[in-house]
Amino acid sequence: MGGLVKLEIIARLLGGIAVAVAAFGCAVHLYRFSVQKAKHSPPIAAIFIIGVTALITGLQFVFPEVLTKFRRDREALLAGEWWRMVTPLFVQAYGWWQCAINGVTAVILCPLAERLFGKRLLALYFVPGVLGEIFAYLWSPNMAGSSLGIAGVMGGLFAFTFWYRREIPRPARLFAISGIAGAIALCFSRDIHGPPVLIGILLVSMMTILWPNKALQPTASGGG
Repeated sequence: MGGLVKLEIIARLLGGIAVAVAAFGCAVHLYRFSVQKAKHSPPIAAIFIIGVTALITGLQFVFPEVLTKFRRDREALLAGEWWRMVTPLFVQAYGWWQCAINGVTAVILCPLAERLFGKRLLALYFVPGVLGEIFAYLWSPNMAGSSLGIAGVMGGLFAFTFWYRREIPRPARLFAISGIAGAIALCFSRDIHGPPVLIGILLVSMMTILWPNKALQPTASGGG
C-alpha cells in the first residue's frame, strides 16, 4: 500500500511539472505566433477573470468568512448550496503563496488565450473549471483555488498548438505532447488539475471545428 502511495505522489509531482513547463513553453511560441497573425484588442475577458478573482481573494484575507462560504464543502453542496461548484475558483485556500502562483500564471496565460480565442476565453476558463470541481469534490473536497480554471486554459493552449501545427515551431508541439502526457498522469494519480486540462483540450477542439477564427485558420496536416 505504501508503495502505491509513493508512486501516486511521484506521478503527481512529475505530471504537475510536465504540465506547467509545457504550458509556459507553448506560451512563448504562441505569443510570437499571435503577434504575427492578427491585431488585438484589449484583453477584456482576461481582465475580468483576473480582476474578479483578485478582488474576492483579497477579501478573504480581510473577512475570513469569505473563504469559508466560497471554498469546497461537500456537505453544504449536498444540502443545496449549489454555488459552491463555482465559487471555489475565486478563493485560494492555501493563502498567499497560492495567490502568487495562480496570479502570475493567470496574468501570463489568460491574455494570450484571449488573443487566440477571443471572448471564448470565458468558456475555456469556466467550463473546465466548473467541471473540474466535480473531480475536486471527490479528490480534494475541502480546498479551493483558481488553478482549475487556469488548467483549462493550459489545455486550450495545448490543443491550439496542434490545430495550428503547421504554423507553429516543432518545439511547441513537443511541449504540448509532454503537457498532455502530464495531464493524463495527473488524472491517474487523482490530482484535480488533470481533468480540466483534458476538458480544455476537448473544448478548444470543438470550438475550432464549430466556430473557427477567420483570422487564424487551422491547417489540416502537420508540417516540419
